[in-house]
Amino acid sequence: MPPIKVQLSEETEKKFREAAMRRFGYGKGALSLAAERALSDWARRERETDRVLTEIGDPVTAIEGLLAHVEKGSVELQHEATKIRALRALRHAAHRR
Repeated sequence: MPPIKVQLSEETEKKFREAAMRRFGYGKGALSLAAERALSDWARRERETDRVLTEIGDPVTAIEGLLAHVEKGSVELQHEATKIRALRALRHAAHRR
């Protein structure tokens, strides 16, 4: 099979080389093995994502009715969410002191 040529940023290449050699050693083929695994894992995750998205179909239809039991309106929920986020931010800031 013909080789695949890719262009990476210097930073990504450096990180990839370091990780590949730490994992697979400094011998011949370490980069190829790491690249094979990385690309294979990526392709597997993409196939799984496609499968899930196909099963879900229309995302609006998928979530339709999930909040039917909630008696508050959307504006009330937005106000509550804003208050919750503000309280969390204040608690976080207090813990950092």
